[in-house]
Amino acid sequence: MRKALWCVVVASFLSPWACADMTRVYQPYVEQGERELEYGATLRDLGGEDVLLQRVGVGYAWSDKIFTEVYLLNELVDHQGETLKGYEFETKWQITEQGEYWADWGLLFEAGGARDIDRRELAVALLWAKELGSRWVATANAFVEYEYGDDVEAEVETALRAQFRYRYSAAFEPALEVYLDDQDWAAGPALMGVQKLGGRKQLRWEFGLLLALDSQTPDTNLRMGLEFEF
Repeated sequence: MRKALWCVVVASFLSPWACADMTRVYQPYVEQGERELEYGATLRDLGGEDVLLQRVGVGYAWSDKIFTEVYLLNELVDHQGETLKGYEFETKWQITEQGEYWADWGLLFEAGGARDIDRRELAVALLWAKELGSRWVATANAFVEYEYGDDVEAEVETALRAQFRYRYSAAFEPALEVYLDDQDWAAGPALMGVQKLGGRKQLRWEFGLLLALDSQTPDTNLRMGLEFEF
């Protein structure tokens, strides 16, 4: 088992990684056999020019501990055109069983790269989740990222994402999210939920409005995500 897990981790770092800023706060959980189709987008106001960052992914849970997903990333600027910008590979490892300890833990490994320039990144994130009473859930992701390539200066960066979510019902959960990294400091409200479609099929959705916490971050950032799980 340890040898197989090591092979998965190494494979994830062999593929280049492309940064996808304010995409989501990751939960540390894996459901064995789950298949997933995903679409995500972030609309950012960059000084009067709206930039839409998009990603499409397909994922599969190989066991009750390991989930992998492959993404294509593109960018749409002012509705003038759409081009493939990069790709990304993720491996999520659920370390502890849900409710086994005082908090739930996982690891996320990411690797990917850009198409037009020689820019690659490797990243690892510690995933943490904790139930606060019967309704509230706190989640945090702590990232360490290494960027390298001929067209960028090699450097190590860190990032933190956090979410405080209120479980009103499975179909409707309001939350507060925070994203902090070397480029952006933003926070704001989010809504999410799950719509059951029968059997193992379900549609998971998320919408968030992230507002700048400093002068370097775009004033408004709208993020959304749709996942079809089956």
